[in-house]
Amino acid sequence: MKTLIRLTILVSTVAIAAALGCSNHENHRLAEMAEKHLEDQVDQNRRMTELQQQVAEGSRRLVEADAKARQEMIVLQREVQGERTEVGRQRDLLEGERRDLAAKRRIDPIIVAAITKVGLLLACILPLVLCWYLLRRPVEPADDQVIAEVLLEDLVTNRPLPLPPANQNHHYLEEEP
Repeated sequence: MKTLIRLTILVSTVAIAAALGCSNHENHRLAEMAEKHLEDQVDQNRRMTELQQQVAEGSRRLVEADAKARQEMIVLQREVQGERTEVGRQRDLLEGERRDLAAKRRIDPIIVAAITKVGLLLACILPLVLCWYLLRRPVEPADDQVIAEVLLEDLVTNRPLPLPPANQNHHYLEEEP
């Protein structure tokens, strides 16, 4: 735009100088210079236009590359977000497993102690239950005749029935007829 204004000013200056009546030779030389300058200016304008087109093309490519890069970044951010979500889910699962193991470690010794105590209690109660059962069992009365026969046989035989060893303090069992 500035070059167009300069060109207009230059052409106007040349036209004014020619109109004021400079010498013919100078007018001719001035006209040639104006023409040469005008050609240079046209060439410069053409180069500027080409340069502006190249800049516009480069800008367009830059905008396209930027848009593509932004799209790629959005895709990458989504992937990263997905990976973060997966890592968070796996972390939560791992934390749940850790809590379960910690709870087991607290409960297992309690269960072992309870089983041991119940086993010990059963071992202590079992003989008592057996004794209670034997004491509560109905006993058939002994037949007097059978008892008398056993006692008579013991008296008559040379070998008496074995009895549990007697206490040393009781001498009445040691007497023999």
